[in-house]
Order: sequence, then structure tokens, then C-alpha cells
Amino acid sequence: MGARAADDSERFAERYALTGAQAQLAVEREALGADYQGNGYTTIAQADELGRVCELGADRVLADIGAGCGWPGLYLASRYGCLTLSVDRVQEGVDVAARRAATEGMSDTSFAVCGDATHLPLRSWSVDAVIHTDLIC
Repeated sequence: MGARAADDSERFAERYALTGAQAQLAVEREALGADYQGNGYTTIAQADELGRVCELGADRVLADIGAGCGWPGLYLASRYGCLTLSVDRVQEGVDVAARRAATEGMSDTSFAVCGDATHLPLRSWSVDAVIHTDLIC
């Protein structure tokens, strides 16, 4: 990982440590329609469009690359019933996503792992759809 990537990872690690405050969650619900402690700007309507375009359902596997705290992949898993793999290079974001999946009873269908788009922890042809929203490279 280069110096800039390391700096970005540290900055996002600090950001994830601050997530979950009630005021922040209220703003996120108002602006995006969800409260996943996200860093991005994808709305519920846009996430639903992704689900439709990707033809998600109970028989599909979704990889959310650069998932951070799990938005919108975990939402799509709960809405469409797909198996979801949330991948992010910042462990703190992965931890938030894993806790959210556990809290929502999705530990058997949603998994969060540390990785990045250049080294995905996936076998070839193991997913049906890949998304990457609000991703900083």
C-alpha cells in the first residue's frame, strides 16, 4: 500500500471510530434514507436501482467493493435476500459492517472482510454482481 493509501486508510479508520452518534445517524437518515454509518452519498432509491439492475435475489451473490461500514451492500442483502460480501481495506469499517450484519440477523448471509479491489478474497466466478459505490481510490 502506498503512502497516500495508508494516509487514506488512517483517515477512514478515524472516521469509523466516530460513527454511530445519534445526530449523525439522524442526518444520514434524512439525507439518504438509511442509517448505516456510511461515508458516501448513495440514496435508498439509488441502492434499490442497483438491486434491480443486478437482478439480486436469494439465489444471487453480491460483492460490495470498498464497502466501508456495509452501505449499500448490507441494505441490498436485507432487501433482496442475496448473499453479500462486503470488502474494504480499512479494518474499522469491516468491523462496523460485521456488527451491523450480526445485529440484523444476517451473519449467515453477509460477510465482511478486509481487502481491496486489486486483491479480492474471491474465487473466479464466485459472485453474480459487483458494486462499488462512493469509492475513493
